[in-house]
Amino acid sequence: MEKIITKTKSQSVRFHDIIVQIQTVIFNDIECLCLEDVQRRFPSVTVLCIDNVQLSFLRDMNGNQLIPLRIEAIKDQIIEAIVPIEKSNDEIYTFFDRIDTKMQDMNKKTDIILANTQETLVRIKHVMTQMYELHEYTTPRYFFILPVKHHNWTSINTVQNLFLLHYKLYFLCECSNEPDKLHIAPHDGYSIKKPNEFIANYGSYLRTTLNIARSLFSIGSFVIPQSENVSTVVVNTLPSFIKESNNYTDINNKLDLVEKMLNQTNNEISHVDSSMIRKTVLPETSLQGAQLRELEAFLELVDNKHSLGNLYRTITNDGHVRWVCLEHYHTMSFHNKMSEYIHQLETFGGKFNQETKEVILTGTLTTKNITMFCNALTKGFTILTLVLQNCSFNTKDLDKLFDVIINRSSIQRLVIMTVEVYKWMKISKYVCNNMIVYFKNQSLKVQFCNHHQNEDTKILIQLLQQNKICRTFNFFGYDLLIQDQDLLHCLKGNKELTTLIINHFMNIEFLNEIITSNCSPTRIKLSYCFNLSSTLFSLCQALGQNENLIDLDIIDQTCINDKGATIELLNVLRKHKSIKHVHLHVFNVQPSNQNENCLIISLLNDSFISHLRISESIISHQFIEALVHASKERHSLTYLEFYNSQLNEDDISILQLLYTNESLTHLLISKQQYISVAITEIRQQLVNEFSQYQNTRLEQKIAQSYIHSSICLDNMDLIDQDMEIIVKQAIIIKQCNFISLQFNKFTSIGISILADALNNNNTLETLYLGNNYISDDGIYFLANILSINNHTLKILVLQKNRITDRGVKYLAQMIKVNQTLIWLYLGQNEISDEGVRILTQTIQNQNHTIEMLVLSGNKLLTDLSIDYLIQMIQHNQSLKKLWIDDCNLSELGKERLNKIQQTKKDFYISL
Repeated sequence: MEKIITKTKSQSVRFHDIIVQIQTVIFNDIECLCLEDVQRRFPSVTVLCIDNVQLSFLRDMNGNQLIPLRIEAIKDQIIEAIVPIEKSNDEIYTFFDRIDTKMQDMNKKTDIILANTQETLVRIKHVMTQMYELHEYTTPRYFFILPVKHHNWTSINTVQNLFLLHYKLYFLCECSNEPDKLHIAPHDGYSIKKPNEFIANYGSYLRTTLNIARSLFSIGSFVIPQSENVSTVVVNTLPSFIKESNNYTDINNKLDLVEKMLNQTNNEISHVDSSMIRKTVLPETSLQGAQLRELEAFLELVDNKHSLGNLYRTITNDGHVRWVCLEHYHTMSFHNKMSEYIHQLETFGGKFNQETKEVILTGTLTTKNITMFCNALTKGFTILTLVLQNCSFNTKDLDKLFDVIINRSSIQRLVIMTVEVYKWMKISKYVCNNMIVYFKNQSLKVQFCNHHQNEDTKILIQLLQQNKICRTFNFFGYDLLIQDQDLLHCLKGNKELTTLIINHFMNIEFLNEIITSNCSPTRIKLSYCFNLSSTLFSLCQALGQNENLIDLDIIDQTCINDKGATIELLNVLRKHKSIKHVHLHVFNVQPSNQNENCLIISLLNDSFISHLRISESIISHQFIEALVHASKERHSLTYLEFYNSQLNEDDISILQLLYTNESLTHLLISKQQYISVAITEIRQQLVNEFSQYQNTRLEQKIAQSYIHSSICLDNMDLIDQDMEIIVKQAIIIKQCNFISLQFNKFTSIGISILADALNNNNTLETLYLGNNYISDDGIYFLANILSINNHTLKILVLQKNRITDRGVKYLAQMIKVNQTLIWLYLGQNEISDEGVRILTQTIQNQNHTIEMLVLSGNKLLTDLSIDYLIQMIQHNQSLKKLWIDDCNLSELGKERLNKIQQTKKDFYISL
């Protein structure tokens, strides 16, 4: 925007024999004479001169003439105003006739374009109304696809080749009733799995939404959102291709390719005029909510957040659902009826926080209260969080509330804190102490924050029974009771839930019951569950009896103590009748070893491996050839990652070519260990999702302790998010020398946070972490930090944490260099004779500080460990006590250890 200042200065101008003074104007600190000001006195003037030299009008940096046309004023000189050399009257008349004819033609074309644009917008609006009134609105309705890269239509020979291209799906924000006010959602798009199946399901619908996208593109809202509702924040988060200034032709070509593809796959040819869209935008067949619900199954959800397009469900005044970006979510929540809904809420003791959009309900809630609240939720009462705190409900009223919350409201989080449910005459049925439920798109995620009781399961079951739209059930394995038969029965009979996501799984029997049931889910994702080969072997047995599973995702495993379990899994998958897509993480692939041989067979002959992650391996060229075949020839492998693995440069080039040619849609080669990358990403996700997380009970408990004191936080059902509080309050501020965190729910994520806090810590001497879910991954972070920076910690308790021989390797590396640790508790883990060999040889030869070692309760420990233990006892001078009771030792083995105890003075063994 130019800065314009008008002052009373003037410029002398001569036209023929007349000299006049014309006022000048300041543009960007330059005094200028504007041509249009001269023409007001002398209309025929087109040129300004000095001494018969024609003056050029000022131009910008790109050489374009500035508007209005102007020259820099010249003080104390007279500028000549010149008219062009006149043409004959006949020439002038002919010239103006031509201009008039062209203007008439342009006006006609403009009228046609405007009329066509309006007609298109009217038709789009009609389609939007039909879509808007869908009774099932579980997923954003407006989406279209584009190829990721530009392709010439002539280079694509067959329909089959069209399906081999890499496509991405993009959503539109439903922020307006007017189609020209929509904008693309703030997300970089989702890669489409199996484009042929996707087009078969959504081809007709895509023809409609593609025309909506093309119309937005033609009027400018698509590339550069024109709506006054679209802020800079939204524009900055739009897909990268939208922000490129030279993308008009590229996007138009991609839209053309998709349209041709849709037409050709449907055996129809339609002509699209470049200046106007004549083709109808009405769909051949309407898409029902049931089909929309399956959309997510075709998308690569790289964020795993189930937040399609970063859009949020909101309810309008007339009870309809819209999916909008976060900014429009906040904008649309402010409407005339909100004050009325808030007033209704306050009449029965409810509280509403305008900033956080949180509602808190307390006390006894009557049928009238619940009915009033539910009506408000379905008519546009926009809230993000509902807290039920110290409430009591009739069970029927709770059913009604759950139904509205899940299926017909904008609520994204439900917090239950001591809710009593009664049946009739206020006779208590059960009490739920603490549970949080997250709703996002079609995902329902549950987390219990206190000790999980049977009553908590009952309210979860009641919640699941009211679900009509959520397809994904996401929960933490440590929240399952050993005998959760009621929940098991509910999940086995629930037909709405088609996807099961379990994190940190413990109860394999529970999962196997679900997998082998008649109503088993079609998609299962298991994260951080298989550090034991026995668990994976058990899963293999269940898969052999399953006939419904389509997608199996176990790619987010950090390591499997293999022992042939991966090979068994691949053999089972090859025989499975229904599984189409497997996301797999394989460790220790070496030239010609069993893992490599079995993988090569599957890659060459089967099509179920679509996503493959390889870690801690040496990659042969033969294995690369199998990967190329699976990706380029079978078109099955589309996603490939390598972590901490050895590949030569030629093989890397081959893989990069697969990515360039779009046989692979994702390729990553990292020198880091996967666990380091994964935990970093998860911690960032926790920060984003739980930025306002609090645990008042924990904070109060720590506040009661003194500086440099001991603190016991056992049995508080603490979770990974709580570790940030512990680090800040107990380690940094209170500088505690003794911390006990036993019998909680900490995983490797929480331990990684703790490990960071131990960097250069010089106060903590005793750390109890027993009976958590740390696993080998948590030991990795703990051992790393104790190897480098800690010189204070003396006692470390790690019993019952699912630690295997891999975790023992990390600890053995640590005690080679750590000269402070004196007591190490490793009881009730999954340590075998191999782990004992590694640990005892390290203590025997490379450690001089360990005084007490506890290995009690490791059932995999047998008489094969006796010789290793004896050698350690005989040669290490610092070790004074060894607990090895409740293992799998024979009486003869125990007797041998007893004898060695008698030969060493002041040494104690517990058998």
